[in-house]
Amino acid sequence: MNSSTTILEFVGIGKVEIPKYGPVDYWTREVPFAVFILSFCSFAIFLQILVMRVFLIDQEMKKLPAFQLMLLISIFDTIQLFIHLTAVFYLLDSRIHLQIPDFLIGAIMNSSWVVMLLLSILLNFNRISSIVLHFYSSTIFSRNMMLFYLSFIIFIWIIIFMMNIIGLSQMVYLFPAYTWHYLADKPYSALLRTISADISLIDVLFSLLAHALIFSYIQIKAALLSKREFTLTIQVLCISIFHILGYITWEYLPIPWELPIGVFLGHFVWMLWNSINPILYLFINPRIRRALLNQLVPPKNKNLTTIRSNNSRKIGLG
Repeated sequence: MNSSTTILEFVGIGKVEIPKYGPVDYWTREVPFAVFILSFCSFAIFLQILVMRVFLIDQEMKKLPAFQLMLLISIFDTIQLFIHLTAVFYLLDSRIHLQIPDFLIGAIMNSSWVVMLLLSILLNFNRISSIVLHFYSSTIFSRNMMLFYLSFIIFIWIIIFMMNIIGLSQMVYLFPAYTWHYLADKPYSALLRTISADISLIDVLFSLLAHALIFSYIQIKAALLSKREFTLTIQVLCISIFHILGYITWEYLPIPWELPIGVFLGHFVWMLWNSINPILYLFINPRIRRALLNQLVPPKNKNLTTIRSNNSRKIGLG
């Protein structure tokens, strides 16, 4: 690594000397990292789009609030995956970028990350209302309430986006850290970072509480869930487990942050966070899996499609 003349201060990190990599570091580390990000995120975006299409074309799924929330989460996850792709340019260019397009990219990433966490909390609440508070579920997640939740999510997204755009807080890609960080010289950067971390913690704690309530209710009431509700609950449980593992990895596991590979693995958790949901859906829910396979390999005739559709209705959404 050669000497550098650029020093920037980031929230939670302190002053960072921006390096200038020599040919060995560039070709043996930075370029392979960029190729990996390009390959991984491209595949993840492709999978997200296929699953979102299933949510949109399946007549029963798109009516259910749980799948509507999953669709919204997938949308904001996909937005973040597209932003992750911009890291390929930053790594290959190996320079810090502090121009309007870079602030715009950081604003989209920042706002999409926060609202994705809020939607995850709302999805867990949907599972509580559908099972523990099932008498009130149709009211809590009525069409009007879903529009209210969506409006609130969009409002939060716009607020965070505008705070980044007008310079109250700014998140930029710090290529030596392989991720986005908040510039310390902006008045609300530290506040937004704290809020983001707190929402992530609330997401983890609320998911633990939600599933403790759900499975306690099932045990105490000896409740029998329909196959659809059981499959949905297991899907959300698996998503929550990954969120918990991701949070523990960032906060408590002994990742070697002083090494480039350690820093990159820490950021890989973020990319995996944005891409794990469709993998879990396909693994757990056979209806989603069949619908996706039909997109890739359409049935040879309509009669076969009709038979599969009828069989799916008989066994429910699971």
